[in-house]
Amino acid sequence: MKINISFFLIIINFSLLNSQYTETINSNRPGSSHGAFSVGKNVLQIETGFKSSDFKNVNLKNSKILENKISYTLRYGLLLNKLEVFIDGSFNKNKISDLLKNEDYNTSSLGKQTLGFKYLVYDPFKNKKWHSINLLSWKKNRSIRLIDFIPAISVYTGINYNPKNSLSFDDPFSIIKKNTVYEFNEKSINSKIGIITQNHFLGKWVLVNNLTLDRLGDSNSVFNYLTTLTHNFKNPRWSSFIEYEIIKNNVYSDNYYKFGTAYLFNKDFQIDTSFGFNHKKTPSILNFNIGVSTRFDWYKDEVPVNKKELKANKKRRKKNKKSVKKDYNLTKKQDKINKRFDKKEKRLIKKNNRKNKK
Repeated sequence: MKINISFFLIIINFSLLNSQYTETINSNRPGSSHGAFSVGKNVLQIETGFKSSDFKNVNLKNSKILENKISYTLRYGLLLNKLEVFIDGSFNKNKISDLLKNEDYNTSSLGKQTLGFKYLVYDPFKNKKWHSINLLSWKKNRSIRLIDFIPAISVYTGINYNPKNSLSFDDPFSIIKKNTVYEFNEKSINSKIGIITQNHFLGKWVLVNNLTLDRLGDSNSVFNYLTTLTHNFKNPRWSSFIEYEIIKNNVYSDNYYKFGTAYLFNKDFQIDTSFGFNHKKTPSILNFNIGVSTRFDWYKDEVPVNKKELKANKKRRKKNKKSVKKDYNLTKKQDKINKRFDKKEKRLIKKNNRKNKK
């Protein structure tokens, strides 16, 4: 049993040490946080879901919003295993009960769209001394070490586009607050920057943290903090997660709690479900989410480049080139000497023949 587990750990660590690409899909769902690692070079991944949310705000005379949202994320490994380009977006359909104006109506709109880039700055799994497998001790491979607290670190940046009729990402009641003292404006185009950390513990637990400054260039920029803890069960096809999120700006703040599970159908397809809520009444939020993740895998293994060997080969080729050139010059010189000798010999033969004729 210990031998089988050690063999499994060797395979997992080998893949982590050599590239970010994984044999199974690496999805950000069902949580809202982004992981530190990209999908891998030439891999296109699509993550989409349907979320139904029920909002109620006591400060707005218990006005209600029932929001149905289709969200999507497209991720592509661009040029390098460390670099990923992504597009986040949604389409929202809302049933609104505005008790400030005593109106009920429906709206539908394109939600916030974000084009972003993520780059892995530091990968601790490349340190073979830290993450090598101890073949002699099953216990050491199954215990948390201090080096496990050193995270993988990524940075990301993006451009946000907010269509005129969309609901604000941070405040679902922005549509009700229009033309009231609660209204605040958001620019159609703004930016975001963030940092991601990711830790792995005991081969079954993954902790991801996202720190984001959103809506930069706007009068009400947003601070967003997300922490997600994921756990893999004995059956590796099943996993669960718990997530805590803080959203805060000058006008609006909230805390969210989310729970969910995911099931891996095959190496390229995953389904998930989750629910979330907050603990306040301005507004109170309850939502349910289902989704799928799939990928189109055009990744090709790249042979690791040994820079020392490359340098040695280059020197060898240069030396051989010089040697060949030297040999060619010597051969050319010898040919000239041979030609002169042949001419001289021909002249002597002709001279001797003339003498013999006389």
